[in-house]
Amino acid sequence: MNCFATYEECSSSEGEFEEEAVGSRMCKVPYDDGNTACRAYCACGKTLKRVAKLPDHAALLACSSTSECNRCDDVILAGELHFRCSQCDETRVCKNCGPGVYIGSTFDFFDKATGEMAMQDVPSKVLHYRKSRQAGRAAKKTRGVSIGSDDTDAIALKVAEQVVENARGLMKEVHDDKEDMSDKDWFHEGTLLRLLGASSRAEAMETSKLLIAGAARIFAAGPTLQEVKAPCKIFGDTHGQLRDVLLLFGCFGFPGTVDCPIVVFNGDVVDRGAHQVELLLMIFALKIAMPDKVFINRGNHEDAHMNVKYGFKESVIQAMGPEEGPAIFEMIGDAFSYLPLATRINDKILIVHGGIGDGKWNVHDLREVKRPLHHPDLQKDSNHWIWNLLWSDPIEDDEGSSSSGVFGVHSSPRGKMACKFGWNVTQ
Repeated sequence: MNCFATYEECSSSEGEFEEEAVGSRMCKVPYDDGNTACRAYCACGKTLKRVAKLPDHAALLACSSTSECNRCDDVILAGELHFRCSQCDETRVCKNCGPGVYIGSTFDFFDKATGEMAMQDVPSKVLHYRKSRQAGRAAKKTRGVSIGSDDTDAIALKVAEQVVENARGLMKEVHDDKEDMSDKDWFHEGTLLRLLGASSRAEAMETSKLLIAGAARIFAAGPTLQEVKAPCKIFGDTHGQLRDVLLLFGCFGFPGTVDCPIVVFNGDVVDRGAHQVELLLMIFALKIAMPDKVFINRGNHEDAHMNVKYGFKESVIQAMGPEEGPAIFEMIGDAFSYLPLATRINDKILIVHGGIGDGKWNVHDLREVKRPLHHPDLQKDSNHWIWNLLWSDPIEDDEGSSSSGVFGVHSSPRGKMACKFGWNVTQ
């Protein structure tokens, strides 16, 4: 049977269709019982085949390749549902232009279920990805800071900007709330979905993966010692207390504003608190949206070993589900392994989560640290000083029973690798 004998053009007029254009053509295929069905065909006459969807996280791999839809020039991410021709190797049709939807040069719309043909706007997803690509290209041309080179990063940027706006809304609500309470007693069902702008857990998982992967690439490309200029605000040991951080933003300024032009989160973002996942993803979104205004130091709780013990892993699985949760937790652990270890303000003030340990290292040593650093890497003898950047504590002046007790380096109750140091070591 020659299917093109019953071909119905989806464009509003025969003249508008370009014969050499590649894309889905809708054909009515007759059956013996008198009924008909619609199929999508390539320009060569072969049917378009649906490509099996890869695991969702495959689309977030830095090494994954993308392709371009031959109909609308939209990007097709690795792992994203699309259609291919079995004969034409170069034919790629995105899910928006595939069977059921045909986008011609005038953006006509054809609904195979109803047979309706009408002039329509460009589908929102096509516009969204096109704007994302343009924003990514503009960022590369006008700024020295870029979150990546592919379309996944551009999409992550748009998602991050929306999460930041959602966080602003939450900040205003919390700041205007007359009732005071601890973070653990502050509970609103759907806070994570609202923060991420998601309508379901599945959508929240995809958004989370984009934010985690986007932040990880920024950390990996950045220095181990971050250099910033004053004025800046420093927030440390937030431990999943989202409400408290939002209150701090309300009092001292939202990151990137005149009141808070630069912010440093000095480690221990997760574990213990009631909103660990929400807080971490908000900070990752802030980093992606404002990479030159938001900085994060690694703390001793940015470590998978600690996260299993103190509750963050459990929180991730509870938020993302038992099937996807463990994989997302591993993604976060990888992002943690690339986190910077310190920030220096105006070449004078050094900020680390823990302390300086025995002090037998210098700024050059810090700059030369190679990442990723997972828990076993940190515990190597050669990295003893790095461990203490995360774990060591200063000795308070009144802590020792005698004057000699506040001098030098002493053992710490935090473990055999950690130490406490006196003011003379700091000097």
